[in-house]
Amino acid sequence: MNRNIELFKDIIDTSDKITFFTGAGISVASGIPDFRSIGGLYDKVSKDGYLPEYLLSADYLQSDPTGFINFCHKYLLFANKQPNIVHQWIAQLEKNQQSLGVITQNIDGLHTDAGSVNVDELHGTLNHFYCVQCHNHYSKCDVIDNDLRTCESCGNAIRPDIVLYGEILNQSTIFNALHKIKEADTLVVLGSSLVVQPAAGLISNFKGQNLIIINRDATPYDSRASLVLHEDMVSVINELNPLK
Repeated sequence: MNRNIELFKDIIDTSDKITFFTGAGISVASGIPDFRSIGGLYDKVSKDGYLPEYLLSADYLQSDPTGFINFCHKYLLFANKQPNIVHQWIAQLEKNQQSLGVITQNIDGLHTDAGSVNVDELHGTLNHFYCVQCHNHYSKCDVIDNDLRTCESCGNAIRPDIVLYGEILNQSTIFNALHKIKEADTLVVLGSSLVVQPAAGLISNFKGQNLIIINRDATPYDSRASLVLHEDMVSVINELNPLK
C-alpha cells in the first residue's frame, strides 16, 4: 500500500461524518459508459444522426412520447449492470454509521442497489418510472421484464424519474445534498470532473477537515483538496481490503 492510500485509509478510519460525492467514473467501473466518452451515449446517438440533448429533453418527451421511451429502452436501461466494490464500500460505511450518505450525479441507481439508503440523486434515477398522465409508478424491473412502453392503467407514456433537459433539479434533493456537505468532516469525491453544475457549487460549501478527490483526471478542486489520487478507484478501494 503506497503512502497516499495509507493516508486515505487513516482519514477514513478516523472520520465519522463522511459524505461521498460520485460521478460517472464510479459507474464506468460497473461497465456503464461515461455519457460523453467514446462509445458512450453521446457518441452512439450522434453517430445515428441525433442530438443527444434533444433526445434527453422534456421537449422530445412531449412531442414524441413513443420515440422517447423507445430511446430509453435502447440506450439507457442496463439490465445486467451491477454495483461494484466502490458502491459496496460506500454502502458499508453508511451501515457502519461512519457516513452521512452519498450524493451522486449518476442516474443508474447502483448506489441504492448496493444498499445505500441515504442517497441524493441529483439527476434522478432510472430505478423508477411513472406515467406522464396518471402518475402510476413502475420499477425498472417492471419496465425491463415486461418491456413496458405505456402505462398499464391509462395507456399513456411512462418515463424514467430522471431530470431531463429543460427541467429543474429537485430542490429538496439539492437541500439534502447541501446539508450532507456542510455537516461532513470528510468529503470524498469519486469519479467526477467537478465541472458540471451543480457539482462545483455544491462542493464549494464544504467546510470540513478533509476533502479527498479520487479521479483519473485533474479537477478544478485539486488544489483545495487534502488528498488527491489520480488513480483507478477500484484499485484504490481494493487496496483498503474493505469487504474481506
